[in-house]
Amino acid sequence: MRFSLLPALGLAAALFCVQPALADDDDAPSFVRLHAVDLLENALTPEQTTTLQLVAYQAAIAAACEGFTLDSAKMDKAFEKLAPVDAAKMTDAQKDYHDQHLLVIYGILVGGELGAMADDVSAACAKAGEAKADPEFAAELVWE
Repeated sequence: MRFSLLPALGLAAALFCVQPALADDDDAPSFVRLHAVDLLENALTPEQTTTLQLVAYQAAIAAACEGFTLDSAKMDKAFEKLAPVDAAKMTDAQKDYHDQHLLVIYGILVGGELGAMADDVSAACAKAGEAKADPEFAAELVWE
């Protein structure tokens, strides 16, 4: 995946049946998240979909909260996990489409997360601070 736009997108979390620790307190995934995942059109495995959502959540937090900065090396590593499962069977054009499609969905997810926290940014930042300190979440962090 090409990452020349990644830092800019970084400034711009849950499967249908699995709600990650960082998602809203509601039992239902957000409206935007549901539609963004639907727009993926099964291009990712469930694990990859969760990774994309968690990265988008953290990018939104980094954009809105003091003390959260994205680590470009960790972002690169997270996006490497989103490579097509059947990449060996794909043409270069198909791989490029996959990468571009994911970046669009990533942007939608970041925007959805920003919208979801807009009513109470300080609460979202506090919740993110708890997640950042949680050792069980450490492997998923893309923050510095």
